[in-house]
Amino acid sequence: MLVKYIGDKPIYFSNNYESMDFSPSADFPHMISYGQDAGYKETDFTYPGELVLDAGDTVTSLLDKIVDVLGNFEYFYDVNGRFIFQEIKNYLNTGSPLTEL
Repeated sequence: MLVKYIGDKPIYFSNNYESMDFSPSADFPHMISYGQDAGYKETDFTYPGELVLDAGDTVTSLLDKIVDVLGNFEYFYDVNGRFIFQEIKNYLNTGSPLTEL
């Protein structure tokens, strides 16, 4: 869930965003003011709408519907037979810098 800042005065963050202050300085160069996006809050996943299957449908048809909604996810069994449902790794979610195309 996207979080917006609604404070009265701007806040300033350090380069690593681990500390903040209410006055600008070389140590706190990043400003967030009223109404700006300030980050994200994790929320539980809930399926938007009804998740209904017909008689005789398979578990994979259910998983396919969920993957279609989430987008960048996959499911499979690993070599040890464990079921894995995970986000597909890419440059955005691994933290790897994309320096060349």
